[in-house]
Amino acid sequence: MLDRMPLRIEVAAPGATIVALALSGDLDHDSVSQLAALTFAEGYSRIDVDLSALTFIDSSGLAALVRLQLRAADADAVVQVVALTPYLRGLFKMTALDQLFTLPPG
Repeated sequence: MLDRMPLRIEVAAPGATIVALALSGDLDHDSVSQLAALTFAEGYSRIDVDLSALTFIDSSGLAALVRLQLRAADADAVVQVVALTPYLRGLFKMTALDQLFTLPPG
């Protein structure tokens, strides 16, 4: 059986209108509620998401990221992926999520 890594979400506010999220561990069916439960102060315009420390993501995790993007759009904000692994970059391309999210060059 595979070792599971609990999801950890670090939240910072590097600017008045920017929220920075760093996700590590497993973003899956058992942990997506943590991402959904996040609240943000009014007036943010961008959410920067660092996925470089994710050890696993399933379809529930991908859907949670899409829901985060929809929440941001409802607030006239954008979600920008600022770091991800080569595996996740391939997964985003394979699922066309690279068309929904702004990804870092690479």
